Amino acid sequence: MPKRAARKTQVVLNDLMIRQWPVPERGKVQVPDGTIGGLGLRVSHTGQRSFYLTYMHQGRAQRLTLGPYPELKLAAARLKAARLIEAVNAGQDPRTVPGPGDTAAPASAPKGPLFERVLEDFVDLYCKVHNKASTAAETERLLRATFLSRWRGRALLSITAGDVLAILDELIRDNRPSAAIHAYSNIRTFFGWCESRRLIPESPCLKLKPPAKKAKRSRVLKDQEVAKIWHAASAMGYPYGPIVHLLILTLQRRGEICGMRRGELMGDFSLLKLPPERTKNGEAHDVPLLPRARALLKSLPRFDSEYVFPARGKLERPFSGYSPGKRALDALCPIDAWTLHDLRRTGATGLGNLGVAPHIIERILNHSSESFDGVSGLYNRAKYLPQMREALALWAAHVKRVVKAHPPEKTLIAPRKRRRPPLTSTMATTVYCSLAVPSPDTHNSWPTDSDCSKMISKSSLRLRRKPRRRLAG
Repeated sequence: MPKRAARKTQVVLNDLMIRQWPVPERGKVQVPDGTIGGLGLRVSHTGQRSFYLTYMHQGRAQRLTLGPYPELKLAAARLKAARLIEAVNAGQDPRTVPGPGDTAAPASAPKGPLFERVLEDFVDLYCKVHNKASTAAETERLLRATFLSRWRGRALLSITAGDVLAILDELIRDNRPSAAIHAYSNIRTFFGWCESRRLIPESPCLKLKPPAKKAKRSRVLKDQEVAKIWHAASAMGYPYGPIVHLLILTLQRRGEICGMRRGELMGDFSLLKLPPERTKNGEAHDVPLLPRARALLKSLPRFDSEYVFPARGKLERPFSGYSPGKRALDALCPIDAWTLHDLRRTGATGLGNLGVAPHIIERILNHSSESFDGVSGLYNRAKYLPQMREALALWAAHVKRVVKAHPPEKTLIAPRKRRRPPLTSTMATTVYCSLAVPSPDTHNSWPTDSDCSKMISKSSLRLRRKPRRRLAG
């Protein structure tokens, strides 16, 4: 997997250097200019080049995009940066400093409530009341990360449609159309709420169009690709490996598996009961767990946490390392343009090919669609648990055949983690070792339930020891 482009040391930029600076394979690289402190060049993986200025305002580090290159020349960027740095030294916010041809407004305190205060009220009075806890938290996170960092200290009435477009356009230039769509949706809801509360006369997003079209995904993985993902997840181990295996076997959503609580596992791990607050449609959902999934869950390490997959270093929170885990998985099985959610679509398609009725597939996926609309949805309250269990058994058998039929071409070795959490006395002595693939010669034997319940004694675990003290002299 290509590594993230490293940040370069300060250099004195010139036009030839800017034009020939190599484009990173992914992400972006920042090149500070050695002439003016805070000025730099940002090169994205799309080839876009732009100047930026970093500065401190009200005790917080800020970054301001000055303009794209070559529309903004290097000399002009340095002059603009020098003028804005003078404003920072005078205690002003560079975002409110007019350009050379603009008419400066008289300095005065911002009129009306500040954006950050209204944002807090929006989260407390709207998001937490009308949305699920997870949706409210994600909305707050997105608004703070995308807009608050730019508009802190600004009066709500001073924010215009141009300010919104500037942020959305930057996301599009960075090749992040999905992020731009989500940002547009959330800020439009925010300003609509402000208008309904008579905080502003009209929403600045009223006449704005979506920054990009929301593409509907139709990716269905091939059997060979499912096998590659399975083998790669086996090589990764806990926690991301078993998470991917459970996503394949149960066809549930990523958040429902990663946020799984031990209190939601019924009996001998034969049923997963998801409460309404943990499902997308707000309805309770029962998921039958087949022997392979039960054996996998029993083999996982136990922590002093209510979560089956707690966050590293924060046992009171569920696992959230989606991006690092996905990058490590992609490094082991290079497959073109796929997401974890494609596993649900692949499983639903596979169940249809295996002859499972559509309404049973929708029950497994916990979808609210035409099969349960109208009179059928109002009066038919059957959960179809036996039929769901039979369907998932068919899918598990299909996955088993696929994994055996498409072995890995070489021994898969997961990348080393940079840091391991310290072992505690509350950690159980089991480790996830059920589905590892040690060599190409042994992958053909599908692991048995006994393989999934292997125990490792405490003496074989690498406990953290205190360093020895060195005697002086």
